[in-house]
Amino acid sequence: MAKAYKDYKVLVCGAGTMGASIAQVFAASGIKVVVTDLKQEFVDNGLGHIDSAIDDMVANGLADESYRETVKANLSTTTNDKVPAMAKDFDVVYEVIIENKDAKRSLFQMLVDNCRPDCIFASNTSGMDVFTVTDDIMTNPGRLVITHWFNPPYLMKIIEVVKGPKTSDETAETMRGLLEFCGKKPAVLNKFMPGFIVNRLATVICRELYSMVEKGWVNAQDAENALKYTDGLRWSFEGPLELWDFVGLGLTCTVAKDVLPTLCNDSVTIPYGDKLIAEGKTGVKDGEGCLKSYEGVDFDAYVKKRNRRIIEMYKMMNKFEEEDAAE
Repeated sequence: MAKAYKDYKVLVCGAGTMGASIAQVFAASGIKVVVTDLKQEFVDNGLGHIDSAIDDMVANGLADESYRETVKANLSTTTNDKVPAMAKDFDVVYEVIIENKDAKRSLFQMLVDNCRPDCIFASNTSGMDVFTVTDDIMTNPGRLVITHWFNPPYLMKIIEVVKGPKTSDETAETMRGLLEFCGKKPAVLNKFMPGFIVNRLATVICRELYSMVEKGWVNAQDAENALKYTDGLRWSFEGPLELWDFVGLGLTCTVAKDVLPTLCNDSVTIPYGDKLIAEGKTGVKDGEGCLKSYEGVDFDAYVKKRNRRIIEMYKMMNKFEEEDAAE
């Protein structure tokens, strides 16, 4: 697919919160993108999500009205029934629909039947092995890749690009280049593994924290603070690998020898998590979680506060990137 990224044409299948925001990212980068869904009302709701997101960006100094105009100039919509007639126009198709195997198979069958053989298919699944799900219907399986975006896509720079057993290196590198063109930070995982990169690490960390809390070694708030006020402070500019490089592997690997035999090694479930679920303490939406009570918390207000804080960290990380680039 020898063309400049700015000349790519992208189809986003699924106009929910994630799909609409992904379409926004491409359109804002000057790439022509079409977003589609089963019904026009779903598409219209997606456009509403985009307008709301841009409102937040403008209010926080991350965009101006010219950004909105660029998005509108490059974004168009349709419904799924009209996709077959236009499918050959697209260089990349993003699948951003529900995590249902039958739904994904049906969509990919339609895409296989109508898109060009060189069109890249990118699934936004957060954990499904779409390579196995579509193996018997996927012609040219080298073009299928997972691209796992994080919410909200217009702010979160990281995107996990996951290769399947037949995904070509060319497909993965093309996807990396396209995402970098849009200002993102793709991280390529060379084989499908449950949890990919980010959720695998989150599982390891929370398994250990839940275990420490369950055993009474530490209370939940102190455990939370221990990470928030160390790694939480540093990780905006220095990840764990760079931290160990800074401290020195002689020391960190020596400490690890004492730590490793004492770590939680539950491999089937997280017992303390199961206990909390049984007690109905599943998190913010249900009014209580591992950390604390959220009784009376307005969930929408909670999300807005969380997004505002992400925006503030986003601004800071941009400054750090500019500083590193100038060195």
